[in-house]
Amino acid sequence: MVFTLAELARLTATELVGDGSFEVTALGSLTRATPTSLSFLSNDARRAELKTSRAGAVVVSRAVAEEISRGLISADPYRTYAELSVLFDERGLPFAQGVHPTAVIDETAVIADHVSIGPNAVIGRDVSIGAGSVIGPNVTIYPNTQIGLDCIVGGATVIGYDGFGFAKSPDGWIKIRQLGGVVIGDDVEIGAGCTIDRGALDDTLIGDGVKLDNQVHIAHGCRIGMRTAMAGYVALAGGTLIGSDVTVGGMTGFTGRLSVCDKVHIGANALVTQSITVPGTYLGGAGGVMKAEHWRKSAVRFRQLDAMARRIQVLEKQLHMKSKDS
Repeated sequence: MVFTLAELARLTATELVGDGSFEVTALGSLTRATPTSLSFLSNDARRAELKTSRAGAVVVSRAVAEEISRGLISADPYRTYAELSVLFDERGLPFAQGVHPTAVIDETAVIADHVSIGPNAVIGRDVSIGAGSVIGPNVTIYPNTQIGLDCIVGGATVIGYDGFGFAKSPDGWIKIRQLGGVVIGDDVEIGAGCTIDRGALDDTLIGDGVKLDNQVHIAHGCRIGMRTAMAGYVALAGGTLIGSDVTVGGMTGFTGRLSVCDKVHIGANALVTQSITVPGTYLGGAGGVMKAEHWRKSAVRFRQLDAMARRIQVLEKQLHMKSKDS
């Protein structure tokens, strides 16, 4: 697939720099690009990489536009890269070629037009899947699940299985039957190997535009607001409420029965144990999260603890000696 640079500028609504007739044959990273590749610089602080790259053209911000002789100027080079990736993807979405003959679909399921279902997928009773959605191979969708328009579900994901609910009795555990379902909005992408539990009483809800990485777990009765994105291995315990436009770094856990307001970013490897009511960036670890600026100050103090402990020991010895002398 070949585009002229002028064509790409028009298709991505960016500003052309240099020869518009230059033909781009592929996208490439700055380090591996060829002379006919188009690359991108999403972080202006790494502009020095432009000098060593073999890329024939580069997408940059206006702040570094003078450092390229050919390319595109974008208000958001990373977003432009995303748009370009669609243009250069000749193969399209995997398993987006209709319903595979090995898929098992309950007769009560409602499958809209232009839905693709991959090999060995299982679609349970009273499931509905909206037009344009793609269900990957080996996906299992349990009963009473609704999936909206233009959604993507990665391979081996399980949606709508029972949440982890048991009541203790003298004779062991009594299983709590999960009576809710799962409702997933439009334009949602769920990665491979994810699990989304059905609600115990109320439905588990996933809002429009949500993006879940691979290996994400959403427990029973959770609610995730529109356009929220979560990286791999994020786990939400039951009843967690996440607002809209929230981003969550990988390996972060939520202890459940708490809420996070809109427009919050939570860094990786954190444990959220209390509700977050103020938008902003939060960092932390096993002890919980706090505003990023407070966490960074605390992290500096953590590194100083050993030296502080030694100074305290010296002071204690000095005080002990003075008390003996007196």
